[in-house]
Amino acid sequence: MQIVAAILSVALLMWVNAASAQSTYSLSVSRHAAVPKLSQNDIKKILLRASTMLRKKPAPADDVACNVRFILKGPVRTFASPATPEVDENNIAAVHRVDSDVDGVDFHVKVVETINFCRPGLQGPFQGCSFSPPDFRSIIVVHPKRHRNAQGQIVARFPDHLLWAHEFGHLTGLGHRDDDPDALMTRCPLNTQFSGVPDTRVRLNGGECQRMLGGPGFPPPNPLPGNPVCRP
Repeated sequence: MQIVAAILSVALLMWVNAASAQSTYSLSVSRHAAVPKLSQNDIKKILLRASTMLRKKPAPADDVACNVRFILKGPVRTFASPATPEVDENNIAAVHRVDSDVDGVDFHVKVVETINFCRPGLQGPFQGCSFSPPDFRSIIVVHPKRHRNAQGQIVARFPDHLLWAHEFGHLTGLGHRDDDPDALMTRCPLNTQFSGVPDTRVRLNGGECQRMLGGPGFPPPNPLPGNPVCRP
């Protein structure tokens, strides 16, 4: 009984440390020249909402306030190669490689029109993809004004701050999980899963927070089997 209590105490201490520690990550942002412009202010709004969501006061017992903050470093760059802003199996490596040699940042975000391929074993299209070679520390996301639903219609209000934080989670080695409908790392579509759901309900557990505090550089595990039960 004492051993069990000691293990629980250590686990609780780890969760407390995860919540009280702090990590600030800088990132560069590049958009394909064929998608609408994004200002530094546009990016900073997304990053502020993502940071605020992660650091919120936790609600249930399995949720933690994760003291992670994202900051934009440098201008919003543009790229024109590959020629198409649509990411597929043939050009995804080239997109991940874009501006990944920018010094002094922790990871890189590339903004495109559509993402039709992310990695083998996953079916698209996707709103974001971070399954990149570790050296790139690269995230590819769909432009905030180019998100589409399953019927191909533009989504007027998409939670880009959740998308960017979710993809960053993958960079730190986090996979998806299906045990909580409000988990940030859900594999359900973020726009339907969190439609009408306040950021205070978006959950991150202690182990996930520890990963995020540890930073990028780890490949996420293999995709989960089966189909998740998502909100309509």
